[in-house]
Amino acid sequence: MVLALSVSGCGVIYRGVSEGVTAINQSQFLRQGRYGQLTELEVAWAQTAWKYIENNTQVSTGLVNNLDKYPTTNMEGVADYIISLLAARELELITSKEYDERLTLVLRFLNTMDLSYGRAPNRVYSTETGKKVNYANQEQDIGYSSLEVGRVLVALALVKQYSPEFSEYVDKAVLRWNFCHLVGEDGELYSATVHDGQLQRHKDGRLGIEEYASYGYLEWQIIPFKAMSIEPYDVATIYDVDILFDGRDPREFESLRPVYSTPYLRMGLEYNWDYHDDVSSTDASHSYQTMSAIADSIYRVQELRWENERIYTARAEHVTTEYPHFVYDAIYALGTPWFTVAPDATSYDELALVSTRVAFQMWVLWETDYTDRLVTLVKELYDEQRGWYEGRYELTSAYERSITLKTNAGVLEALLYKKQGKLSKQRDVKEYKDVRFDSRFDHPGNCFVETFR
Repeated sequence: MVLALSVSGCGVIYRGVSEGVTAINQSQFLRQGRYGQLTELEVAWAQTAWKYIENNTQVSTGLVNNLDKYPTTNMEGVADYIISLLAARELELITSKEYDERLTLVLRFLNTMDLSYGRAPNRVYSTETGKKVNYANQEQDIGYSSLEVGRVLVALALVKQYSPEFSEYVDKAVLRWNFCHLVGEDGELYSATVHDGQLQRHKDGRLGIEEYASYGYLEWQIIPFKAMSIEPYDVATIYDVDILFDGRDPREFESLRPVYSTPYLRMGLEYNWDYHDDVSSTDASHSYQTMSAIADSIYRVQELRWENERIYTARAEHVTTEYPHFVYDAIYALGTPWFTVAPDATSYDELALVSTRVAFQMWVLWETDYTDRLVTLVKELYDEQRGWYEGRYELTSAYERSITLKTNAGVLEALLYKKQGKLSKQRDVKEYKDVRFDSRFDHPGNCFVETFR
């Protein structure tokens, strides 16, 4: 095995940005992704992914199950559904009328749902009743996640760009939430969980996840300045590629720090690794060069694992049919490269997958021989009547036959990107929230930035 691994302390100069990853960008000729109208086969891929949405839509609420036939969702799931819905309309998988009906039901839910402790969306909701539930689908208020709120804010901002006629209703839903509890005066993101009947707030996030979630808050003029910063960080070097990972002490922060593909791929698909309000750059250049460089390193090190060890690699978080039912397939975690870890920090390397979702998303973002190989490896991992499977096990080639909203939404998002480039298309128009922000008598409060003028 060819592997060079070293770790540097916080505050070091990130050599991957200044030298290594810059060279990668140049070698890929400004890294042009795949673009153009979908082929007949690619349309069929999209139709397979949309089949999951059709099968798992609850008529009573209009919500979609996060896991096949299991009737719960969260804000990340709502975001995945919204992006799937945008993709389905743009790819002409559904009519404008179906799009309108489905989006209306989602916005009705967001405008009427009970909030956790009256502050922010609960961590889990029943898709059958729309009520707050716990992970066992029993009615309960279990707190809120600032990271999942950030994800849904990104999706809702996209709705306003693609369907401006719904902007008022999107803003009305978001202005219900109390951002005083989600973003601290220190600029950190805060989540909350319930312990012994008491709501306990805590800082939340890891490198990459926080930066991505911050895009959502910025869309509503909320600036989590500390969460937007990549510091503190450490550096691990694998195959001479520098990989940044979160530099905070996990014993103090009480959080794993796995490095995996998801947040960086989302930044690419949705924002082209540009700053959230950048309207000037093309898809072949990236104004947020630090995130672009980190994303390149995340891609390149997985490609190099194939080149050096002949192990197909496309890593993300994923569910499993067997215990522990959820793992992070990390590029780097707990001081170890290529480590698969459960939330309790237990190792499950035998559960590492070639992720269907990541394979498709890397395929559209990087046009290379390696991503062609990845899609060839995963393109048969589907059930025509149910959707795309999670992936193929690295160890045995066996299918992971779990079927999830995240994976099927991820395939749809990738194919939408192929058709049109980055999803975010900024607009400079007056919106409902702007009127409220400018009002002396009807300001929403809740720690929107104008509250402090």
